[in-house]
Amino acid sequence: MRRLKNLPGWVVLRRLEAPLLTGLVLFITSYLGDIILESRGVSLTSTILNNLVVGILGGFTLLFYLTASSEYHNYKRAKEQMALVGEVNRQVREALLDITESAMVEDRTERLTRLDEATDRIDHVLTRLVPTAAAVNGAQAQAGETRPALVR
Repeated sequence: MRRLKNLPGWVVLRRLEAPLLTGLVLFITSYLGDIILESRGVSLTSTILNNLVVGILGGFTLLFYLTASSEYHNYKRAKEQMALVGEVNRQVREALLDITESAMVEDRTERLTRLDEATDRIDHVLTRLVPTAAAVNGAQAQAGETRPALVR
């Protein structure tokens, strides 16, 4: 079982199902076409290798498409996550600058008010943007294995 985890991504059985099915359908279709040709006088044994090559090439073509599509979706997801992290970073940094500036204020009430506002902004950023990432991770976790809840 351990060997299966070390295989490249394109060898995963789920990814091979569609190319194998496509190759089989192409093979059978080509074979049926050859039976029709045989009824017209063409030898069946001369075309069987052609059918096999058509099926294999069709399967490899679909495998290439599925692999490229998967890599593209992974790239887009990583790009979205980087944009999310960048936006959270920018907004938290702005709030931290406000906290730094509030340290210079002499009036204690105004300083505490500015600290509360900056804290509320950070809380707002984290509750508004971070659940978006948590929802994505939660959907992926539900699709995969179930994780046990933490006990406090």
